[in-house]
Formats: sequence, structure tokens, C-alpha cells
Amino acid sequence: MSHFLLHGARTEFRDCASWKESISSTFVPLDVSAVYPSRFRSSVAVGALGWMQVSELHTSAQCVRRTRALADRAEAPGYKVTLQLAGRSEIRQAARSALLNPGEWGIYDTARPYEVDVDDDAHFLVMQVPGKQLEAWQPSVQHAVARRFSARHGCGRMAMDLLRVALSEHANLSDSAARDAANAVLQMMGLDISEQTGRASGLGQAELRQAQLRRAQQYILDNLHDPLLSPAKVAAAFRVSRRYLYNLFALASTTPADFILSARLERCREVLCDAAQAGRQIGDIAYRHGFSDAARFSHAFRARYGLTPSECRRQGQGR
Repeated sequence: MSHFLLHGARTEFRDCASWKESISSTFVPLDVSAVYPSRFRSSVAVGALGWMQVSELHTSAQCVRRTRALADRAEAPGYKVTLQLAGRSEIRQAARSALLNPGEWGIYDTARPYEVDVDDDAHFLVMQVPGKQLEAWQPSVQHAVARRFSARHGCGRMAMDLLRVALSEHANLSDSAARDAANAVLQMMGLDISEQTGRASGLGQAELRQAQLRRAQQYILDNLHDPLLSPAKVAAAFRVSRRYLYNLFALASTTPADFILSARLERCREVLCDAAQAGRQIGDIAYRHGFSDAARFSHAFRARYGLTPSECRRQGQGR
């Protein structure tokens, strides 16, 4: 068998029943059957690159099924991406089929039924991607499941080469660097998906840009506590220029800076009007939502709502 890319401990399986139990725990609940039960063999190593869980598998021939009943029990949306290193795998989903040869990759939706047939002596990587990470590419992803993409050229090569290098250097990466590497891999995969499927599906750039805007807005809402949150930081997180980011927010008739300020002020206003949080200091509320200067917070709040934070608290809790 080929050399493992992941350096962590690997687990060996000699029977399909224990293998089924293991991968249903590692991935999502699955039905698994061995093509040749008497000589079934499988080895797996599990690692991570930032938020992305990565598993490396060497297996004998098997059939994997995510049935409708199992898919309906999915707790959260997510995707699996397979990079074929040796042997072959066939992915079937959404009335499509993708036969992956070495140097090719494919994606499938774990919240929907799918089937994967794996040939003998197959070696591949499986990346688990939470659904929220792919929100910006959602219009294209739905047309990308069970399609074949190349890891030998273009954005696909950039994504998979970076993945392999990052995995080999994982011990030398900080947590922040590992997250950035995972984001960069995903960005390249998303670009490859949008380029390869956009024309075939009839998706326009307007849909993609709206999805990217929603993802950038969600990133801001998730990071309002960070006093260093800025348009430059958002642009860096998404690997786009400040100009591109400003063009995205123009679709919503605002700017990244004003969206950040508005979201912070609105969160603070909600807390001020919450009777259950009447004991919290106004300065602490402002600090917890990214404001580092109480006077500046008070001025911005009054400019936005026409009353001071204290007045807002009295009115909101007096209802």
C-alpha cells in the first residue's frame, strides 16, 4: 500500500462490522458492505487542519451507502470531499455519478443520500466540511455533488497541493496558521467548483456574489466581540481585496465598516433592553461587543438611535 500522508496513529481493521462502526462514528452513520468479506482490510488515520477534519484511508473493495433514513437523521448540514490518491472510487448522488481516478477529487452532501463504491487497494483522503463553511459557494455546490474535478491543474491543483503540504507541515503550524490553511484550501476548492459548474448550471456571478456577501456578513456577526474586527480583517479572512469586499457590501447599500458598527450597536441595544441583564455595566456591554472606548460608543449610539445608552435602557426595560 502507498505511504500515509497523515503522521498520526493509524487503526487497522480486519472485519467489515468493526470498520462500519468506526467510520459511522468518524463520519456520519453509514451502511457498509465488503465486496470480498474473507479478505477485507482497511487502515485509517484521522487528523485535522484547523476546523477541517481529514481522514486518510487504505481499503479493500467495499460499498458505502448513506440511505434516505440515515440522511434524514442528519443533525447539521455538511459535505465530504474525497481526493483519490490510488485506486478508484465511484460517488453517486443527485442522479449523477463520478468515477474518481488518482489525481481527481469529488464532493458529496452528507444531508442527502449517496453511495460510494471503492475498488480494491484504494487510497484516498476524505475532508469533512461543515455546511456553514461552504455557504458562500452554495449555489455552485448543489450542482457540484457527484462530479469529477481534477487535482492536476488550475484551482483544484492549488487546493490539493496546499492540503498535502499543510498536512505534512501540520506539526509546525500554529492553530491560527492551520485555520488559515484550511480556509485557503476551501477557497481554492470553491473557486474550482464555481468555475467548472457555473457555466453548465447557468449560475450567474450575481448569485455567487450574494452568497459571498451573506457569508461575510455572518463572519462579522460571529466576531463582533473582537475589537480588531475591521474591513481589512474581513477581507483577509476571505482572501479577497478590500475593494472586492466593498463591492460586495454595495449590493446591500452599505459598507463593511458601517455594517460592523450597525451590528455592534444593535447587539448592544438588545442587551440594554433586556431586563434580565439590567445589572450589567453599560461600559462592559460596549466592551463585550468590540467597543474599546465608552465615550465613542455613547456618541455612536446616540447618533444612531437618537438617545443615550442609559436612556435606551430605561425606555426598553420600562415597557
